[in-house]
Amino acid sequence: MFEGPDVLIETDRLLLRDVTEQDTQLVYQLYSLPESSRYEYWSPVDAAKTKRIVSKWIREQYQKPRPAFHIMVLLKETKSMVGICGLEIGFNPDEAGKIGNVGYRYFPDEWNKGYATEALCGVVEFAFSHLGLHKIESGCVKENRASSRVLEKSGFQLEGCRRQGFLIGNQWHDFMIYGILKRDKGYYC
Repeated sequence: MFEGPDVLIETDRLLLRDVTEQDTQLVYQLYSLPESSRYEYWSPVDAAKTKRIVSKWIREQYQKPRPAFHIMVLLKETKSMVGICGLEIGFNPDEAGKIGNVGYRYFPDEWNKGYATEALCGVVEFAFSHLGLHKIESGCVKENRASSRVLEKSGFQLEGCRRQGFLIGNQWHDFMIYGILKRDKGYYC
């Protein structure tokens, strides 16, 4: 169905497409920033690790069924990258590929411009309309209010809190769990 680097989602201001090998340096620039890893369990990555990550993402584009979409978020006018949004499908085999999990990361200069919400809305619509997902989940540590706002503005509902369920460095954090159902159409973007 969707294989190879030809996924394209278009929103009012953005173009979303699969990551390619040529994007490795841009991914490295984003993933090496301490600000973009502040609320993650991993530290900023080096160039070698970035290359391995991008290679894995590209291999996944050709797997059947496709387990994930790692999507470059580009400004429509300039084609410059503002961030990345990822959709992984079917962590649990019993779900038969019907539940996805989304995450995103943006350059700090692009924060508070609505790009994360706009891109996430496009990915949600794509996942429900083209991939036939039943539900999409996401989450963030409680301190990451900006990410919570992106999820809420995109129609995700807070489903719960995994108390002290997320380790960053040597400190435990509450992890807020969000979800959106296909039947919620009309409540999202």
